[in-house]
Amino acid sequence: MSRRIVILDSAQGEFRDIQKHVQRAFGTSVWREVLAEYKASLERIQHNPEAGSPIDELKEVGIANVRFRLVRQTRVVYAFDDSRVIVHMFIHTRRDFRTHLLKRLLD
Repeated sequence: MSRRIVILDSAQGEFRDIQKHVQRAFGTSVWREVLAEYKASLERIQHNPEAGSPIDELKEVGIANVRFRLVRQTRVVYAFDDSRVIVHMFIHTRRDFRTHLLKRLLD
């Protein structure tokens, strides 16, 4: 079943930051490769969001429909229901997820 994907504005900003960083540090050709990986991952999420990895910090509080997939060193964090997938954030694996999540919720 294919779901509609919605990328929140805050996640779009994070994605633009990733793009700027990759282009500045590695060049446009590497960015094209990375972008293709993101597109492929989002397509897999769209067709099978259940296959993503659960987020332990959220599972502990009873939220089971939020998952993530890795694209290189970035977690693509999303929630899903029967009709859509909502991408909430793109977060580097080195960042503390719990702190970032609380900051996002309290801002």
